[in-house]
Amino acid sequence: AGEHPNICVECGKSFAQSAALLAHRRSHGGQKPFACLDCGKSFGLSANLLRHRRGAHAAGTPQSCRDCGKEVGAT
Repeated sequence: AGEHPNICVECGKSFAQSAALLAHRRSHGGQKPFACLDCGKSFGLSANLLRHRRGAHAAGTPQSCRDCGKEVGAT
């Protein structure tokens, strides 16, 4: 297999790319810089925000009104 020279000092997990290590390190510090503009939920990885938006805010997905709690958007 390929080499994984980028090692997390917190848990020892190794990564082939330094960008992957940097993204992983956010999981240890609780950093969640990627916020959903629709509901305010925050994520440590931009990919997780994208997955959230595709699932939770997809067309036809029921949503609850922030003011009254009524479910809207169901098809």
